[in-house]
Amino acid sequence: MELFYTKSSPYANCVRMVISELGIESAVQLIESHPFDNDAAFIAANPLGKVPCLIEHGEHILDSEVICDYLDGNFAEGALFNPIYADWRLKSLYSVCSGLIDTLVDRRMEFMRESEGIKSEFWWRRQTEAVNRTLGYVESKLDLIPEEFTILHINLMSALMYIDFRHSDIHWREEYPGLRAFFELNQARACFTKNPLE
Repeated sequence: MELFYTKSSPYANCVRMVISELGIESAVQLIESHPFDNDAAFIAANPLGKVPCLIEHGEHILDSEVICDYLDGNFAEGALFNPIYADWRLKSLYSVCSGLIDTLVDRRMEFMRESEGIKSEFWWRRQTEAVNRTLGYVESKLDLIPEEFTILHINLMSALMYIDFRHSDIHWREEYPGLRAFFELNQARACFTKNPLE
C-alpha cells in the first residue's frame, strides 16, 4: 500500500496513527507530498489535490475517515470503529471531533491570509468562537468515551495535537481541564508518540 501524506496534516495524521495502532507500518509506503506542489503522481491519485490518499492494488481510497475505516476493517476486524458504529452518541461525537479539525484547518488558512492582507476578522472571530464552543461541548461529553481504545480517541487526540501545533493562542489546557486530563491519559500511547505533527 502507498499513502500520500504530509507531516503537518491532522487528517493524514489520523491515518498514520491508525497505521501505527494496527501495527502495519511495514505494509504501507509513506509518500510525503505537499498538496500545493501539484505533484503529478499525487494529483493522479487524488483529483481533489488533498491528503491523505491511500492506494492499494490500483484502487484509490480517499478521505481520512474512509481510509481509517478501510484499514481497521481489513486489518483489525473493525476493532477501532465498531464501538463507534454501535452507539449513535459516539458516532455523533466522532463527527463533532472531525468538524473541530475542519474548523481548525479553516482557522489556520485564515491566519495565513494575513500575510496577503486579506484576512477576514469576521471569519477569524467566527472560527475561534466555534473552536472554543466545540472544545467545551466535547469536554462535556467525555464521560461517553469508552475505556476501550477507539477511533474517537485518535480523532480527538489529533485535534488537540493540531491545536498545539498551529494554534498556540488557544490555551485549551487551562480552559478545559477535562480535555487536558484526557490528553495526559493518552499521550504516551505509541500511535501518538510515533506520529508528531511537523
